[in-house]
Amino acid sequence: MTSLYDIIHSTLQTQDVVMKQQDIGVLRVSGLDAKKFLQGQTTCDLNKLSQTNGLYGAICSIKGRIISNFYLVQRNDDVLMLMTKDLVEKTLLHLKKYAVFFKAELINEQDNYAVYTKLSAKSAEVLAPEQATLFTVDQKNDIATLTISHEPLLVQWLISSQDNTAIAEKNQDLAPLAILNARPLINLEQSETILPQWLNMQSTAGISFTKGCYTGQEIVARMQYKGKSKKQLALVTWQGHIDTTKDIVDEQGKSVGQVFSSTQIKDTYYAQIILNVEPNEVEQLLLDNKEIILLPLPYALDSKK
Repeated sequence: MTSLYDIIHSTLQTQDVVMKQQDIGVLRVSGLDAKKFLQGQTTCDLNKLSQTNGLYGAICSIKGRIISNFYLVQRNDDVLMLMTKDLVEKTLLHLKKYAVFFKAELINEQDNYAVYTKLSAKSAEVLAPEQATLFTVDQKNDIATLTISHEPLLVQWLISSQDNTAIAEKNQDLAPLAILNARPLINLEQSETILPQWLNMQSTAGISFTKGCYTGQEIVARMQYKGKSKKQLALVTWQGHIDTTKDIVDEQGKSVGQVFSSTQIKDTYYAQIILNVEPNEVEQLLLDNKEIILLPLPYALDSKK
């Protein structure tokens, strides 16, 4: 199986990447009860959110499907929810139904904040076990730096005011490599169609199974401990354009998955897919009658946490 390190180091070499994310928006939650309010609505444990530790999580429907998923960063007393821009308004309207019972205010800040992706082939230090479920945050002046992943490449999000001119973009054509961190955010079209485990969120610190109740918690927990679904996120690559709207099939032509998201660097394509089977159950994966190559994940898949 092709190494992610080989892909990253041969593509990035010694170059860093900085690119503004035009598709990421910010929903700000403020007020005395901001964390208490979100604790009852999200899959992650807000007790672990601080000025130096961010979170990855989701808001689910009563059926356990993801309405939106996001990264959380605390800025002073506010909580910033970073998600795909087309889900900010839907998430705000959903949360407003419950916010009336708390001292919390929801503000769509997508016109006031800018979010940049920074990539580096240089790995950061290994986290201690007790820190492994947290996303480190470094706050300096007007910029909050959220580390999304350390392996197989260092992926960071730089969050600043929209008018900040201190961040310079560079090597934007290499930014698609960020897809290899395999910690995706859904968009509006995918909203309420996917369970958190299908995106491996139980293995990427996106779900707490000890925090207590939240909307959809019963379904998410049942899927974790009693469910039989094999659906999981995987990474693949191929050369040249193919139709990503078609089903992924095995060597016998049986449908085994779909493309979740895809990107490209020159003629090389990378994609996150949702498989309906265990990867070792298939000998070959085909998309649009062309073989696609399975890549390793940058983390271990834990069945229970």
